[in-house]
Amino acid sequence: MRAVTEARTAARQVADALTRVAYRGAYSLAMAYWFVRRPSIQGVFVGVWCGRRVLLLQNSYKRSFSMPGGGPHAGESHVETGLRELREEVGLTPSASQLRAAFAVVDTWEYKRDHVFFLELDVDTEPPLTIDRREVVWAAFLDADAALQLPLSSPVRAYVADAVRRRTGPSPREATP
Repeated sequence: MRAVTEARTAARQVADALTRVAYRGAYSLAMAYWFVRRPSIQGVFVGVWCGRRVLLLQNSYKRSFSMPGGGPHAGESHVETGLRELREEVGLTPSASQLRAAFAVVDTWEYKRDHVFFLELDVDTEPPLTIDRREVVWAAFLDADAALQLPLSSPVRAYVADAVRRRTGPSPREATP
């Protein structure tokens, strides 16, 4: 029985690694497309806060840290997109009424004109997170000042800096690239 469990674990690890390679390849192709076409797109991120701690994640195909989020499916509202991405990327299932609009920015990071909408979710305690180890390989709550010291995607950096100002007043570290 133990050998079967070990074989399944090994097969899962191989499948996870191959999926991460596929994500990196698809992301590289998307970057090439964006470089040539310079599209205008929309995206939604969700800032999950527990006091001064904010949830960050690491996608397998990007070097910068980010937040749960992505592009809307056809007909999906910002809130519906945020709820779906929270469920898919970190296993959180809040209600729509718990999310609130917080910030918006137009960014040209990654060779595209990205209209990014940020929603916020406040939690009293840090919830358990479930990641797939394929698209998302790491997720944790970090102090907002510590988060601003990390390599964040441009829209996420702008949002966290704004959220720090709104929540606590200016931070001397928020302007650090």
